Amino acid sequence: MSLAILPQQSVHRAVPRFAIYVRRSYKETTAADVSDEAQEAACRALLPAGATAVVISDSGGHHSGATTKRDGYQELLARLRSGNIDGIVVYDLSRLHRNTENMLALARELERRSVPLLIALMPTARFDGANGRFMLSTLAGAAQLQRDLDSERMKAIQRRLFEAGRHRGHDPLGYHSLRDFSGRLVHPRQLVVDLGEAAIVRRVFHELAHRSLSEVADLMNQEGVPHDGPWTRDGVKDIYRRGRLYLGYVVEKRGRDERLGQHEPILSESEYHAAVAAVAARTRVGNKPKPFRHYMLRGLATCSCGTRMRGETHVQRGTEIRYYRCPTLGCHARRCPADTVEGAVLAAIAEAILPSSVVDAARAELRRRLDVPQLAVSGRQRARLQTRLEQLKKQHSWGDISDRDYQAERDAVRAALRELPDDDRVRSFDAHRIQLLELPKAIEAASPARREELARIVVQQIVVRDRQVQSVIWTPAARPFFEKRQRACPQGDSNP
Repeated sequence: MSLAILPQQSVHRAVPRFAIYVRRSYKETTAADVSDEAQEAACRALLPAGATAVVISDSGGHHSGATTKRDGYQELLARLRSGNIDGIVVYDLSRLHRNTENMLALARELERRSVPLLIALMPTARFDGANGRFMLSTLAGAAQLQRDLDSERMKAIQRRLFEAGRHRGHDPLGYHSLRDFSGRLVHPRQLVVDLGEAAIVRRVFHELAHRSLSEVADLMNQEGVPHDGPWTRDGVKDIYRRGRLYLGYVVEKRGRDERLGQHEPILSESEYHAAVAAVAARTRVGNKPKPFRHYMLRGLATCSCGTRMRGETHVQRGTEIRYYRCPTLGCHARRCPADTVEGAVLAAIAEAILPSSVVDAARAELRRRLDVPQLAVSGRQRARLQTRLEQLKKQHSWGDISDRDYQAERDAVRAALRELPDDDRVRSFDAHRIQLLELPKAIEAASPARREELARIVVQQIVVRDRQVQSVIWTPAARPFFEKRQRACPQGDSNP
């Protein structure tokens, strides 16, 4: 694998540009790990003279090094695939990946694009040839081994704490961890009842015996009960799910197993069972009907106050009616019938269809440009150009031509291919023409799931005011097809 430090023929620009990837496993800046600044400084020491660098930081994220879902890593891949970087520098190979399969996939991408990988802890390492590939796979395997060992060790620690009746994770509402005079946690960890928060927990369970989860959340917000942010249905539900903890137990895997805990209970058995029985009586037994309620504009509809609206359903005289409602306290926006708002958006989408006369004129122009009698000649020319492309790839891989010459000749050949006449383009145009002209009928006959998919393709945001669609913000790709054209006023300029 050719990952040496920028061979002369792999320089794409006058000043090479590197990407420095920084990832720290801990959120706290005081944690026992290499800081972002130390990683960046070590990586910059490897840069060639005159090279520039862009720093991609992935510190403090919610995803581990065993996955590719990290935002910073996805940014690194995007820069790599766009050809904006000439090399990648990382403090340690495990910072990139702690998964062998993902690391080898990245190595194949680097090899295909002839982009070097530099490691600060191994400044003289080269990953080209058989020895380089073996070294890279060995380091990737060692990183995954360390990750697996850490995972097994942490699971064993968590299991021992559970069997001893100790709490794992953050302090739950109603408790705080006991600390010494210096502010450090006392080991083994001990939960102590927080009297103020414990009163809130008892209040929640008392209200759940008579009210639904949403009603309890609204009541808490109206009374201004302290909470980390506004009370929501999910927030109340999270407290309810911890009911066994508030009885004095420690629970594993949401009830798979439990042990008598070392902490003092907050709830009594009667308080807990009264709330559980009431919630169970209000819960519908069995699966929800499918397809269930679809909200085509979920995540897209926004109130005029700036808050994202949420879908709700109310039953009136045995009929379910869908609405979009603003959840902001104090907002006087009324509930908007979902059918009204969604119908207006679908009508706006249908208005973007081009008239059939415009489509016919475009087809005639395409037919005129492709009306070349020497189709056989163009076919032979196409075959020669495609063969030329394959030859250029081989010459570039052998090193006979530089990257710059290869890209210039390749682009010239591709441009010549696009200029050749192709009768298949007319048939493709006709197929798309049928779909274009029949799109309004297709929208009308589409399922709710398909309409939702269409809305997410062309719509970026919907602003609702007074139960009506105030404005539609289209996605950048669809925006040119929905721009309103200026129309002449029938009464002249005197009546703007």
